[in-house]
This record gives sequence, C-alpha cells and structure tokens, in this order.
Amino acid sequence: MKRDLEQQIITARQCMGCLHEGVIVTAADGTIVETSPAAERILEAPSMSLKGRQVREICPVLETYEDLVRQSASGDRILNRSVIVLAGDNKRKIVNMSVQRVNDGDVSRLVHVFQDCADLRTMEERLVQAERLATIGRFASQIAHEIRNPLSSITLNVEMLEDELKSSGDEARSLIRSVLKELDRLNDIVSEYLQFSRFPKPQLGRGHVDEVIRELVTTFKAPTAVKIEMSLTPSSPEVWLDARLLRQVLENLLRNGVEAIEKSGSVRIETDVIDRFLVIRVKDTGHGIPQETQTRLFEPFFTTKAHGTGLGLATSQQIIFEHNGHLVVESQPGHGATFSILLPL
Repeated sequence: MKRDLEQQIITARQCMGCLHEGVIVTAADGTIVETSPAAERILEAPSMSLKGRQVREICPVLETYEDLVRQSASGDRILNRSVIVLAGDNKRKIVNMSVQRVNDGDVSRLVHVFQDCADLRTMEERLVQAERLATIGRFASQIAHEIRNPLSSITLNVEMLEDELKSSGDEARSLIRSVLKELDRLNDIVSEYLQFSRFPKPQLGRGHVDEVIRELVTTFKAPTAVKIEMSLTPSSPEVWLDARLLRQVLENLLRNGVEAIEKSGSVRIETDVIDRFLVIRVKDTGHGIPQETQTRLFEPFFTTKAHGTGLGLATSQQIIFEHNGHLVVESQPGHGATFSILLPL
C-alpha cells in the first residue's frame, strides 16, 4: 500500500509539471513528511529542519492556504494561487502554489507544488530573450544573404584590379590593400551574422567542464603580455553540458577578457561548487565595466568595441540559458571584470 501511495505522489508531481519546482508532501493534518531539493532552495531551509513541522508554520496567511486545501478535497483539480511563504530567517516570498490530495485507502497525503514568483519572472525574461534572438536571427540571415553575394563580387573585382595595377605606384597598391582589408572585415561580420542566425540547440549530456577548460587554455593564443591562468576545483562534479557550445562561450569570455587588458595583465578561469551549482568564473585584470554598461551587456547588437557586432555576449547568454544556467557579470571600473557561469548539478 505504501508503494502504491508513493507512486501516486510521483504521478501527481508529473501531471502538475513540477519536476523542477518545489514539492512538499504532508500528512492529512499538514505535517511535512517529504521535501524536494527545489523546495529547500526556495524556502532556504534544509530538509531536516522542515520535516515534522506543520506546513501552516511557513504559510503566514492561513486563509489563502486553507482555501487551497479545502478546494483540493473537492476533486482532482489542480489549482494555482499566489501564497506568501516564510523562507530563511523570516524572509517573505510570494510563490505560485497548487495542492493535490492523494488517497490510498485510509492514508491521505497532500502534495504541494510551488515556484518562486521571482523564478517565474526569470523564466519569462528568458523566453522573451529567446524569442527576441530568434526574430533577430531571421532578419540577420536575410540581410547577410543579401549582402554576401555583392560583397563577394566586389572583393573579386578589387582583386582583379590589384592584378592589373601591379606595375602602378605604391600608393595605388596601398589603397587597394586597404579596401581588401575592409572587405575581409565585412565578410567576417556577415559570417558572424549567419552563424548567429543558425544558432543550434545544445545537445546536452553529462560531462566535466575541466576537459573543456583545459583544451581551451591549451589552444588559446593570447598576447605575450597577457597571462592565462587556471584554478580548477578538485574532483569537480558532472553537469549537463554541450561541450562544443560551452567552449564557444568560454572562448568568447576569454577573448573579451584579453581585449579588456590594455598593456599587461592576466585572465583567470576558475571553478567552484556553490549550493547546487557548478560555477565557472572568467576573471580579468582589465579596465572594468561601468555600471550603466553592465545593464546592457547582453543586449543583441550592443557593443563597446570599435568593430564589434554585439552578438557575442547575447549568444553566450542564450547558450547558458539553454543549459538551464545563468551568466552574470560583476565589475567595477579600474578593477577588472568577472563573468560567472552557473550550471545546475
């Protein structure tokens, strides 16, 4: 009978789409008997401190909670209501909660499924960003294709003109080389737009980031005045990752860090485990990033570089989003910058 009840609880979670949401299972009288890791994170409390307590202790507005419980007894409907819960040291959070009653003979359980509304806003922002990037990608693809053909024709004709003017003076040849250099730059921009428009979905598998980082550091060509350093946590845990796309992100962050250093300095890649995340930090000793710039860093086409496209960080953030992770920046002008990738364990 107990196994049947456990299976019903699992089924209830799945039908509510709650595998990545907080779950609290209580006895009929409200005593907490089971919590999920996400519930512990949202409530900022370990499982041991929650089990055995009354769920009403963490729901200070009892009227709303009791109404959820009453309606759960009327049938199998799944309800979502905004509920205030206490987290950590009497911190108040608003969560979206649903309650479902699971019965097996005389034994009854209440399955509470909830999600931090702040997390919901983050999810909404991610969806908006993904939709924005997809729209930009479609336009970028059309524009890049329209530009590429005439650009190739211009490049070919200028190269033929260079052959015709081999006997001309140095000034004419210098002008042609300048034109070809700018055409090469335009071709690189078009290629980057095309790559952006064909953004692939990550093929996630369990793996270690250490291998990706070591291979990148080994092959990355940095100026002699800039030192590349590593500090990897011992026995780093496995995470879900697409090694190729994660390397693309790290290479972009590493390149940005190197370009932020005007004379000499260092870029350091380090890993750490914090809570339920593997954290990868890329820290540079460059000129830093002003606060007003930090708020726009991940916007498509925003760039502080003279010849940048503004797609590198936007693409990098989207790749990390697709890994169910976060990409954040910390910086103060004159004190370098730190970009942190948080990947869930």
